Amino acid sequence: MSAAQATTPLLAVRGVRAAYGKIEALKGVDVEINAGEIVALIGANGAGKSTLMMTIFGRPRARAGTIEYDGHDITGVPTHEIARLRIAQSPEGRRIFPRMSVAENLQMGADATECTEAEREAGLDRVFALFPRLKERVAQRGGTLSGGEQQMLAIGRALMSRPRLLMLDEPSLGLAPLIARQIFDAIRTLNRQDGLTVLIVEQNANHALKLAHRGYVMVNGLITLAGTGAELLQRPEIRAAYLEGGRRG
Repeated sequence: MSAAQATTPLLAVRGVRAAYGKIEALKGVDVEINAGEIVALIGANGAGKSTLMMTIFGRPRARAGTIEYDGHDITGVPTHEIARLRIAQSPEGRRIFPRMSVAENLQMGADATECTEAEREAGLDRVFALFPRLKERVAQRGGTLSGGEQQMLAIGRALMSRPRLLMLDEPSLGLAPLIARQIFDAIRTLNRQDGLTVLIVEQNANHALKLAHRGYVMVNGLITLAGTGAELLQRPEIRAAYLEGGRRG
């Protein structure tokens, strides 16, 4: 689905400010994501990308501005209630439960929202179809998986909550190129086959912008550029900063 097919954004971030103590990380951010889009957020390390994603999910709280999801203001909604609205996050660093099995980790994702046994089984089928390796290791402890397998598990856990909006923070970080390509292929499949809306923060700007319908560039807590993925890939300042040996983040 393209941006033109959506009249009201699924997610609208307007003038959002957020801080850690006295350090302001977001300085008035505006971002829109339409239903069915993949939107990439790129920028240097420390630009505020992860903070924006966490602020959407309720931690830290926005100090100013509004966050609207599906036409409703969720700026002050607690994190656990945001999850029940079928917004899911796969955080940077994966943060799986290392002592739990693959099956138990996936069940934790299903527990984030109310779902029937049939929906849980359908969710497992979906995850195992995307990531067959997880099915092979379903009884294995999460902490014994490879880095790529842990990333698959983190995304799979998020998918078990049946999200309408999936937020991915650095999904390819630390992965071998072949495994990273599998992760990006899975994201593309989810979007094309299921119409899943995706916000992706990604240090690999080249892959992210090729994957995305649209993208935003963040610098020092502000959005400085926006456009289609293809448009941003062609901009000389983007190529110099993120694609030709410059900053990545």
